[in-house]
Amino acid sequence: MKRIILLTVLALLCAIPAFLQDEIQCETASLQAAIQTQLNEIEDDPISALNEIIQLALGGLFDCADDRQTFSGQAGAQPVVGPLALHEGFYIVKLTTEGSARIEATSLESCGKDLDSILFNISAGQAINGAENLIQAEDDCTVYLEVSKISASWTLAIEKVQ
Repeated sequence: MKRIILLTVLALLCAIPAFLQDEIQCETASLQAAIQTQLNEIEDDPISALNEIIQLALGGLFDCADDRQTFSGQAGAQPVVGPLALHEGFYIVKLTTEGSARIEATSLESCGKDLDSILFNISAGQAINGAENLIQAEDDCTVYLEVSKISASWTLAIEKVQ
């Protein structure tokens, strides 16, 4: 009996880092400290410091990215949504609107054909209950979404398929 309890305790101790790893990934305090360090050095070497700040920001964008993101807007608004950090995998993109809309994805890196194409091009009334599209990010990448031809308020949800 003691051996079973000891093995269970050891197994739990070994599993704790794996459980905590997801929570540790998005450390905003250390990210803020690293960016502040670069801001302090910006007078000495501005190009290098700015480049490092950009790299830190992009790393933070991926480390702190949620598996579900939601955006919304009004008629006439033609925003560019992004940058969106998408990890490799499949996502369901859902557009809900009473009007017409067009959403085009543009990736900064090679994300695959799904994220360099038109995601939605719908007429008024086609997405009242929501239109969905399954897309694949073939690698971790940064994506922008161009929202155009908006004739009514809209909501766009992006959710990673588990």
